[in-house]
Amino acid sequence: MSSPSETLMGGKKKGPSKKMGGKKKARAVEEDARLLCSDALTEVFHRLPARTLASCRMVCKSWMSLLSDLHFVHEHLKRGQQKLLLFANDRENDRSLAMVLADANGYMYQLSRPAASRSLFVHNSCNGLLCLGDSRGAVELLNLTTGESLALPMPEYTAGSSQFSSYNWHSLGFCSSTKEHKVAHFYPGDLGSVKACCEVFTIGGKAWRQVGSLDGTPIDRGMHVNGTVYYLTMFRYVASSRINCLDLESEKFDVMMLPLRKTYGGHCSLSELEGRLCLLVVDGTLDGLPRTMDILMLDNDDKQSWTHSYHISLPLLMQSCYFTPKHALFHDGKIWVQLFAKSLYCYDPNSNSEELEIACPESEFPFSTHTFVESIVPLHHHYFIK
Repeated sequence: MSSPSETLMGGKKKGPSKKMGGKKKARAVEEDARLLCSDALTEVFHRLPARTLASCRMVCKSWMSLLSDLHFVHEHLKRGQQKLLLFANDRENDRSLAMVLADANGYMYQLSRPAASRSLFVHNSCNGLLCLGDSRGAVELLNLTTGESLALPMPEYTAGSSQFSSYNWHSLGFCSSTKEHKVAHFYPGDLGSVKACCEVFTIGGKAWRQVGSLDGTPIDRGMHVNGTVYYLTMFRYVASSRINCLDLESEKFDVMMLPLRKTYGGHCSLSELEGRLCLLVVDGTLDGLPRTMDILMLDNDDKQSWTHSYHISLPLLMQSCYFTPKHALFHDGKIWVQLFAKSLYCYDPNSNSEELEIACPESEFPFSTHTFVESIVPLHHHYFIK
């Protein structure tokens, strides 16, 4: 028979044990509820537009942490809708304008232009980031949605940089396997050389790295598609024409031949449609009017086969318009093409007409067109947006 003291001691031992067990169970239930709320909140965030998430990051530290997590950022990016971005300089009012066309309505961002810059322009766009350049050769990344920016170190070669330069240009790209953004800078080799030199900057790094050179000076500014930068060489009118390639992950070069065709009588350029590299070919001669444009799309699997996807009739243009189409891109179910500095045309694949028609009245300013996805990819540097 146990003594009263033993019974009392036993009671004391059992009491706290039950109490501690209850606390652990309560904490477990609370943790499960917190995780459930967190999962539900994450799913809600996935469904919100990037412009809303940019404001949500300012609510509290936990939301900032979640919305800055790279896994979440890239998962949200996959759900983003590709849009059309028009970028122009309003020199009279010393400002730069970026219009993002989402649907029937457009969103207008007004950007302040650095005072030291005489001409701000967009090299290209990737994952919602604009790769900006100016006449001094400076390079800056800008997230239009969040307003963050990042100024890169000055490249080794800076002379002759402009919006239309095919000998000195930059291309921002993304490596999906490493989740790294990189900027490739192509510039001419030694005087009289036909080589194109290249240096690469990894976002988050400290310096540009020389990655080598490749035969064939770029005749057009390049195009980034799925982790590879492509550009046409200056020999594009002859049978030996080719497309030079830089894989951003391995930082190795490769070469592709142009697809076989009866003629390349007009101009051609590279673009991207539906996540595939495209070749835009305008048929025409120096003495005649270019009247049609063919769009050939590269097979993403073998990187060798080209599919003739569209044949478009061009509007009646002046004879002097022996041109290279700037860009072709999908937006709102249509193909949009910039033909002149101030003119934007579109083609509806679902219509019975093959005509390329003017999409909007001529712009007040010369502009460039780019594919664009609103995102919250962080840069952690502020860029003033009015």
